Amino acid sequence: MRRYPSASQLLDEAAEQTGLADFGPGDFRDGLAVLLDSLEHDGDLDPGTDAAVIGDFRRRLVNRLKVEAWYGEHPEVAEVPVRGPVDINGLPRTGTTALADMLSLDPRFRCLRGWEQAEPCPPPTLDDEANDPRRLEFIAVQERRSPESRAKHLVEVDATMEDTELLGMAFHGQQMTLPVPGYREWWRGADLTETYRYHRRVVQLLGSRRAPDLWLFKAPHHKFHLAPLAAAYPDMRFVMTHRDPAKVVPSYTSLVSTILPPAAGERDLRALGREISDHLRIGMENAIGARAKIGEDRFLDVHHRDLVSDPKHTIRQIYAWLGYELTPDVEQAILDWQQANRMGAAGTHRYTAEQFGLSTAQIRADYDFYIRHFDVAVEG
Repeated sequence: MRRYPSASQLLDEAAEQTGLADFGPGDFRDGLAVLLDSLEHDGDLDPGTDAAVIGDFRRRLVNRLKVEAWYGEHPEVAEVPVRGPVDINGLPRTGTTALADMLSLDPRFRCLRGWEQAEPCPPPTLDDEANDPRRLEFIAVQERRSPESRAKHLVEVDATMEDTELLGMAFHGQQMTLPVPGYREWWRGADLTETYRYHRRVVQLLGSRRAPDLWLFKAPHHKFHLAPLAAAYPDMRFVMTHRDPAKVVPSYTSLVSTILPPAAGERDLRALGREISDHLRIGMENAIGARAKIGEDRFLDVHHRDLVSDPKHTIRQIYAWLGYELTPDVEQAILDWQQANRMGAAGTHRYTAEQFGLSTAQIRADYDFYIRHFDVAVEG
């Protein structure tokens, strides 16, 4: 007997809940089926987490139904312009969040906020969004985070965030919040062409009542499927961040180990460490290959050491490459944010590579191609 519902059962439940039937385009059913199967066979979750996990899947299906209903009532949304976007990606824990938070302070960018992703309909309006119930709930959740959680990962309510929910609605997201290694193996090789077409569809909806239309994205996992992302957004330019993988891999493994739902027994952290190290390595291999095809002129490489040691120069370099004016007030806001949120300001994230079955020497050997390709500085 299966522990988790089937894809068709969840589809029926979402339709019954909303009274709607059109889930929209794309191959999301395939991803949902693989995800449920992986959860069934790979998962180690405590049964007490089942309702919340399946509830998230059902909510995303409900969101799909509401998106199509909104398009049916507002067909003009299909013509909403999407300028750019600028996309920040790379290995996680390399400064992607900090850089995204900094650039999000520039009012010319339209940010992809976490609170609007989780429930895209109705799309937000500038006049009302400060008191939007979705935004207020997001703030309340962040205020309940522990000091330890804050030290591990910054969250700014109105900054652009990873498109976890948009890709989740397509059921072609990375899913690093669940113990589903089989799904992730499938996802790494999946064709995300339809996924990113749908991604753009939701972005148009979110931007339909809220200017500006120059978008700023941030997602380390974009590196796995850069070609279909670039196809969906032909004018996109990419800022890729870099750091010593011996620092990146254990840090990210530690973060993931704390955001996974509770396990039924003792979770194998050494297996998790091996999976994440291999996963991120494959992502970077994919990225290097895709960059050569997309065109290196659409990529700017930013090193973590430079962002930390000389943020003013790094930000000016980014704006010059983009061809955007960096106004004095925006530059000062960025530098003030960087000073207030410099490394260690919110506390120290403590971990070791060895607790995840990893070693500095082995990680650097596995990622030697990456270190050499981008001239990444090895940290002491």
